[in-house]
Amino acid sequence: MTETYDFVVVGGGTAGLVTATRLSELEDVSVLVIEAGSAKDDRLLEVPELWSQTNLSEFDWSYLTEPQPALGGETVYSAAGRGVGGSSNIYHMIHNRGPDADYDTWAYQGAAGWSAKDVLPYFQRIENQEDGTNPTAGQGGPINVVNTGDEGNPVSQAFVDGCVELGYPEVADVNVDRFGVGWHHLDLRDGKRNGVRTAYYDPARARTNLTVRADSTATRLLFEGTRCVGVEYLHEGERKTVRAEREVVVSSGAIESPKLLLLSGIGDPKQLTSFGIDVVADLPGVGENYQNHPLVIGPTGYMDKPGPAEGVINEPALYWGSQPGLPAPDMELWFLPRAPWGEKLIEKLMEWKRTGSTSSVSVQDEVDPRLVIMLPAVIRPLSRGWIRLASADPTVRPRVNPNFYGERADLERATDITEIAREVFRSKAFTSQWGVREVAPGPDVQTRAELRDWVAHNTGSFHHYSGTCKMGIDELSVVDARLRVRGIEGLRVADASVMPSIVSAHTHTTAVMIGERAADFIKEDLAARG
Repeated sequence: MTETYDFVVVGGGTAGLVTATRLSELEDVSVLVIEAGSAKDDRLLEVPELWSQTNLSEFDWSYLTEPQPALGGETVYSAAGRGVGGSSNIYHMIHNRGPDADYDTWAYQGAAGWSAKDVLPYFQRIENQEDGTNPTAGQGGPINVVNTGDEGNPVSQAFVDGCVELGYPEVADVNVDRFGVGWHHLDLRDGKRNGVRTAYYDPARARTNLTVRADSTATRLLFEGTRCVGVEYLHEGERKTVRAEREVVVSSGAIESPKLLLLSGIGDPKQLTSFGIDVVADLPGVGENYQNHPLVIGPTGYMDKPGPAEGVINEPALYWGSQPGLPAPDMELWFLPRAPWGEKLIEKLMEWKRTGSTSSVSVQDEVDPRLVIMLPAVIRPLSRGWIRLASADPTVRPRVNPNFYGERADLERATDITEIAREVFRSKAFTSQWGVREVAPGPDVQTRAELRDWVAHNTGSFHHYSGTCKMGIDELSVVDARLRVRGIEGLRVADASVMPSIVSAHTHTTAVMIGERAADFIKEDLAARG
């Protein structure tokens, strides 16, 4: 028998849980969340220092990209949260709104109502910032925001001091002063991760009008004409259907959301017909415009004495521009005082590439207290990739192509910020106090060409996926400014896939904001209909 709810949210991740819990504030509506992963609680999802252990775990989709030509044909491991809470369970806890220029660009490109002025109240609604470094910070919101500089690692302070020594300004809050080096604010409450699961879902889970169905994989959307009326899904090996009396909201992330739309007949007709899928809506932009921040794994340094274990690892960063006059940074240099990747994680990754599964090992055992790592990134990439079907079978993963360094300028900027990282390692703040020596790229890499080649062969994913169901008014747009799928009634997309262009920041906070806005759009439309 088909169940019926007012709203069905496909994806219990960062944006989806926010939208669902906000909708459940309306006592006269019923909300179902369908989540492919489990509802399992685990210490890995709570303890900040253990975040790297979620990589290649049951809480991670563990995607592998298509071979990347600019990276010598390498495939790239790409983490994405799986389970109730989604990527909010495994992200780095960094609270990054993104520069005003990013949102103003969205509005100028056709996403009316998404300017910096428009989205600010939603960021404030999210936040409960403990310190006073940001005059526009929210108070009383569900996510608690703390300044890591209050109890930071001394080695991280050396990174800040080294950047200042080189002439980069120190900033009190990277959400206020966009250019400079400073301590990240993190989403923490009582020393534990404070993502959407604990901030939004836990306080709402007792509501009788909110149901979360874990271990349930959506296989296709159901239509009556051009109206979306429900979802087909797999649960415990059984194919089931649920009807949505009002709307379906797809919030499965920038990789899975376009996959579900394509499986349901929404996308480029050429791709759909090649898999024998009937066309419901001709939207060629589904799965296109895929964006991610390329992350360079290194440079790494080795100290002549071990660093202390205090602090929470995800602490300071330098945000900078590749040329003067930019309205927002396009490069980030992130510093980790105790590198949380060692040989066993590499072994797990190689095992995953060979077999598609991994054995259980403790990554944390491999943390070296003398090893420090810089993580340079291009946070305003020009390159665009795609997500496409590999099969009409919904259990088969999609093809993922970020097209890293498809635009040469991205590789040049990655090389620029990597050179800055090497200069910071050579600063007195690092050499005099900690005796740091660079071990990678190392002394054999001297010229610009050698460094560029090293960067290309040491690039991975920052796991910031966006853009594949973009919002706007051009032919590649999939949703309008109220997140409604073009040409379809009763269907919205609400997650990072709707970003027209990726924000110059860690994307979690923006995804939460999108979930908040989606709920408000739906509530406003309900009120307008009476």
